[in-house]
Amino acid sequence: MTDWTSWVLASSVLLSLYDTAKKASVSANAVLPVLLASTLFGCAAYCAGLFAAGRFFSFGEIGGAAISLGLVKSAIVGTSWVFTFCALRTLPITIATPIRASSPALVLLIAIPLYGEMPSVLQGVGMAAVFAGYFAFSWAGRHEGIDFFRNRAVWCAIAGAVCSAASSVWDKYVFQVRALQVEQVQLVFQTGLVAFYALAFAVSRALRIGRSAFEWRWTIPLVGILLAGADWLYFKGLAYPGVPISAAALMRRFSVVLTFLLGAGFFHETNLLRKAIALASIVSGVAILCFAV
Repeated sequence: MTDWTSWVLASSVLLSLYDTAKKASVSANAVLPVLLASTLFGCAAYCAGLFAAGRFFSFGEIGGAAISLGLVKSAIVGTSWVFTFCALRTLPITIATPIRASSPALVLLIAIPLYGEMPSVLQGVGMAAVFAGYFAFSWAGRHEGIDFFRNRAVWCAIAGAVCSAASSVWDKYVFQVRALQVEQVQLVFQTGLVAFYALAFAVSRALRIGRSAFEWRWTIPLVGILLAGADWLYFKGLAYPGVPISAAALMRRFSVVLTFLLGAGFFHETNLLRKAIALASIVSGVAILCFAV
């Protein structure tokens, strides 16, 4: 196992716990207040970690490239989270999370023209298996009264996956093409997310959009803290020279397996056999892609 894969696999473990905390926090709850509160805790935890490690620095010490590229990532990820959290409000976690886990297939599609990561025949088979998982989930969803291709929450989950893929491609540009320092970019990214959600929350209140009741839950701080840790581990792995973003994004999304098991246990979701068949298609596709890269 290479050094970068160890970082990415560790990130996937935290990501699975993050997904579970996210579902517990946002289920039947107001989306934007949860996003804003969890991101504030995540940003504070990250800053505290930098300070404890003696690595804290002011924005005056950060270059213009790190600030601008970090803020662009904040906008991409912020949009992705809004879509994903809206999906999680109503969809079972055993459907919403595997949809997002298919984003590495989209990463590979985007990486083809941008970075020349041309897929082989075997990679094509893997991508086909991932997309077959979508149709298998539509079959599973019908047994829970979910019209997979007409349900607004499903399309929110798919939009979140597309934005997630765009974020992964952006990560390669930031940490490999521009070779920027991980800690500096993540500090800008975490701070930018807080500003993004604060602005979105203020606009939604002014326009009286989405005025659902907000309920505080102890899992809300965990959402931001776990994701900050998962992102730091992932960025450290991606900073290694020559790491293919298609492989790194795929490996990170193996978190869906643990999330599926946690979701089935904590949220007592049903129809698990049909969902497991759909999940197996996605996981097998991801495994083929990992092997083929």
